[in-house]
Amino acid sequence: MASPDLLSFTSLVASGGVPTGVLLPSGPRTTAFDADYVGAGSVFPSANGIDLLMIYHAENHLFNGVLSSGNPFYVAIGLARSSDGGVTWTREGEIIGAHDPQLPTQASGGAGALTPSAVESGGYIYVVFREIDPQSRVTGFAIARAPIASDGMPGSWQKYSGGSFSTAGLGGTFTPLNIVLDPTVPGDMRQPQVSFNTYLNQFLMVSIGNGGIYAQTSLDLISWTPGVVILKAPVPDSTVTFSTKPPSPFNWYPTIVSTDQPSDRTSDQTGYLYYAKGTGVGSQHLMYRRVFNIVAN
Repeated sequence: MASPDLLSFTSLVASGGVPTGVLLPSGPRTTAFDADYVGAGSVFPSANGIDLLMIYHAENHLFNGVLSSGNPFYVAIGLARSSDGGVTWTREGEIIGAHDPQLPTQASGGAGALTPSAVESGGYIYVVFREIDPQSRVTGFAIARAPIASDGMPGSWQKYSGGSFSTAGLGGTFTPLNIVLDPTVPGDMRQPQVSFNTYLNQFLMVSIGNGGIYAQTSLDLISWTPGVVILKAPVPDSTVTFSTKPPSPFNWYPTIVSTDQPSDRTSDQTGYLYYAKGTGVGSQHLMYRRVFNIVAN
């Protein structure tokens, strides 16, 4: 989509006047990591300054030869490249995968490495994501990095584990970041988005927790301040379900955008918080935005 004001959007690719996806699932009933769902995380210039790189969330829904309806699902993180401004994309492959592999059967819900957000700093591309390892019983926000010069190609990534970036991006162990949102529901954290905030001169992360959308800051992407609710949840997030009638409302997938910055990888004192607002009708959700203004203490 293209927009002059981030309010009105026009599809870059359409068929018969209908928007057409530019990166679609690779195909159901296969073992491909992105067989059944793909969703863009971050898009940014490659090292040559011409091509675009997309780091994306990818799902496989095949368990014991049976295709689920989307639950359960197993997730990994992929990379795609565009040489025409985002109109067409070429898959480069899986770049970050969870420590625990996909099993023939899986309990309801998701597992794997999911919802990536990228930022560049000190010669590296850093990706913050959520990792869920049911067999190892480890879950939380994770971080991996690759040299900017590598364009983040498969094999160039290392996860943060045991105090350093030391394990393989594909299948390595990870140490969860010490993220504190709602201490009473510590397991409810998801959908991180990271930018470097030029006003605070720190990294700024927004994410979902039990109380709503939280914000927190960091000097090094490893140690983070406790989260502060910036948009209260319509109901406690840990209680959200699509099985009730009517289903629960929610505010998910937060993204900070400062319109005077070149991309969402940087932000400043003012801008917009974009998020998906659940309507309480099935899993339907719509894009909303609110103005923000940071006041440093």
